[in-house]
Amino acid sequence: MLIARRSLLTAAGLAATALPRAAWAQNLSRGAFTHGVASGDPLADGVVIWTRFAHSGEGRIGWEVAEDEAFANVAQRGEARASFTSDFCVKVDVRGLAPGRRYYYRFLSASGPSLTGLTRTAPGQGAESLTVAVFSCANLPYGYYHAYGHAAARDDIDLALHTGDYIYEVPRGVYPSAEQAVAGRHIEPWNETVTLSDYYLRYASYHEDPDLLELRRVKPLSVVWDDHELANNTWRAGAQAHNEATEGTFLDRIAAASKAYFDWMPIRLPATRSARIYRSLDWGDLARILLLDTRYIGRDEQIDYRNALMPRLAEEGADAIAAAAEFRRTILDDPNRTIMGPVQEAWFAQALAESKNAGQVWQIVTQQVVMGEQIAPTGLTRLLPDDISPGSRAWFSAGEQVSALGLPWNLDSWGGYPAARTRFLEACVQNAANTVVLGGDSHNCWVNNLAAPGGGRLAALEFAGGSVTSPGFENSLSNAEPGEREAMMRAANEHLAYCDLTHRGYGALKFTRSACEAEWVAFDDVRSRVMPAPRITRMQSTASAAAGPGGWSVSA
Repeated sequence: MLIARRSLLTAAGLAATALPRAAWAQNLSRGAFTHGVASGDPLADGVVIWTRFAHSGEGRIGWEVAEDEAFANVAQRGEARASFTSDFCVKVDVRGLAPGRRYYYRFLSASGPSLTGLTRTAPGQGAESLTVAVFSCANLPYGYYHAYGHAAARDDIDLALHTGDYIYEVPRGVYPSAEQAVAGRHIEPWNETVTLSDYYLRYASYHEDPDLLELRRVKPLSVVWDDHELANNTWRAGAQAHNEATEGTFLDRIAAASKAYFDWMPIRLPATRSARIYRSLDWGDLARILLLDTRYIGRDEQIDYRNALMPRLAEEGADAIAAAAEFRRTILDDPNRTIMGPVQEAWFAQALAESKNAGQVWQIVTQQVVMGEQIAPTGLTRLLPDDISPGSRAWFSAGEQVSALGLPWNLDSWGGYPAARTRFLEACVQNAANTVVLGGDSHNCWVNNLAAPGGGRLAALEFAGGSVTSPGFENSLSNAEPGEREAMMRAANEHLAYCDLTHRGYGALKFTRSACEAEWVAFDDVRSRVMPAPRITRMQSTASAAAGPGGWSVSA
């Protein structure tokens, strides 16, 4: 449950302070704090705190936010209730805190306290820096969460951003297969998640991981979903992985998936209690963080080359160039195609303009999928191993074929919505100061310079920061020398400043009033419990007053 109204918090706080802490705690419920604590969506005067309290009966617990770890100087305290209707998850939107400072927080019960968490509020005016960690694609059975553990131990990271695929909905033994799964990294339930109880069990099993629990305990999180929190290849009215004949209505599944997500994530519920996750957070007068939904709420169905183009190319005597041009003109470039929906597009443009007018230097866009244009280089399929599955070989072969005709190879990304991408970049040029787009989904790291429509300057920068564990092109394009995959992709894509198609990891980006300094923190092995020393690649861009960000400068 989420307690958001100040009146409720104030009343609960007054009731709590009427008794000494020990007596107050004994009047609370007995039970167990089962999955740690978490915090998220920091504001200048508040932050959401979260826990899960398993119990029988009423489920009444206390909470405290303090300036010190001993809780001698309590800033706010109150009570909340844990109910089976929210899987015993509890969220409190704590307000009345001071801007730009760290706080300790915990929950109390008659059985004892929870772990103590560490969080912080956003600064007010005068903010000088913001360092964010960027994560995506954390398939638990594929490996260990070294990215989470490494980031949790860093004192410089202010906020953790997750661009989606926080969990995976697939059945056990499918992705990964039983042979590919790391021993001991089990998910529940065994079946694909469809019902509310399925999704609850999947979140509970993911939150047995100690690195994830530690990240949530010590860093505030702001997160958005991608498709695997819902169903694979979701769009606004369906999903490739959803079968209504056997799995019920799609809207019922979205309702179950989104409720489980909002219950388990330390973020605010939308005011309408809908499936709207797009929102914004301000970091003083330095930056605005815009969290978007490019996966579900307004997305048109993905185009499939196998239906829309490949049969025409397979026709004997077909003019491939003419067929590709017709496909682009009549289908791909349709100006009505959208990945965000018109309502969210309008909100986005206005949020950018408000940020720029407020004098904020940076607009940091957290969203799901890769934005930079991607062409598969000629000869890419020679990197495929002989034993790759026929389906994977056909996918890469089609990608190479359409790329040779000037078409994007991944239509589930922004490449499948070029008119919408143009509108997005135009909004950045017209309404923003310096935009950085964060993304995930592809499992590989892509760092792009995003040109303004018509050229002349950059509209934005992109840092699509790879995956925590989910395998990338090192698995499928495995017949390659070290660095060969990356060199081929950079040669074929002029806006691509850097890529890593080999390692798992996370991004760390520091924003100041003059620059963005980014790190790609990569790990050689996520299948071993022992965290290897990371490989760190650094890059930098300078901010401008009126011409957008400068291009990425990459160093080892």
